[in-house]
Amino acid sequence: MMRVTTWVGVATLATHLSWVPPVAAADEMTATADSATEAQTQAYAGKRLQEMATWLANLKAFTVTMRAGFDVLQESGQKIEFGELRKISVNRPDQARIEQQASDGRRDLLLFDGEHITVLDAGSNVFAQAPAPGEDLDDAIHYLLDSLKLKLPLAPLLMTSFPEVLRRQVVEADLVETTDLLGTTADHIAARTEEVDFQVWIAQGDQPWPLRIVIDYRLLPGSPQYWANLSKWNPSPKFKKQTFVFKQPDGATQIPFAAQFLTEPTVEEVNETSSQGANP
Repeated sequence: MMRVTTWVGVATLATHLSWVPPVAAADEMTATADSATEAQTQAYAGKRLQEMATWLANLKAFTVTMRAGFDVLQESGQKIEFGELRKISVNRPDQARIEQQASDGRRDLLLFDGEHITVLDAGSNVFAQAPAPGEDLDDAIHYLLDSLKLKLPLAPLLMTSFPEVLRRQVVEADLVETTDLLGTTADHIAARTEEVDFQVWIAQGDQPWPLRIVIDYRLLPGSPQYWANLSKWNPSPKFKKQTFVFKQPDGATQIPFAAQFLTEPTVEEVNETSSQGANP
């Protein structure tokens, strides 16, 4: 992916010209240099992905603000982008708080307090709650996704298993470029799994935060895209005691975990009660 200019010394060139036609020699050396450069950028990209994942997995706590957008494929075939703002707080081993504001104004809360998983739909003033199984936040997130069938975009970023997830799923990665456009110098990495293409911009330095993530769901109709800009990372937040305590709003009604809150509309499933999934 990198644009490479190959410079060849005079002595080296003379040696090659003694037994290979000039054009063939240049082509051979360019191909070899390109191949070596590609291998180097791919190795660097894989290394940077692991540095990012390991950095996040080893943090005892962190906060981040995530501004995201996602495509919803309409029945007409048109893709419409909707957005959301998330404020995420993680306190390991077993606590997390995710406050969400959707582009239509809807507000939701997802809370892991170490004992329960709570989802609040503030607009409807209803909430669902279930015991959090396992020993840590990873177990609770797996339960949320696999058993409760809820969705949590970029869930691996919150999990200590993030490095292993990348090792297991990424089949290709390469360095696109280095850029300063995100406010700090960052490596732009493009990677693929068996199901999606994704890009991530990773800050250089001793704190390899992911600054931007773009995911293309190439196997879904219309190849919808999800993107997220991540800012205000804090690796040493000071939480208040009530941060991870669920305070039931006045008049709130508890319901079973049947309604799916905190989910972005998908190609297969659109929440007809929300303008986020409404057909134009």
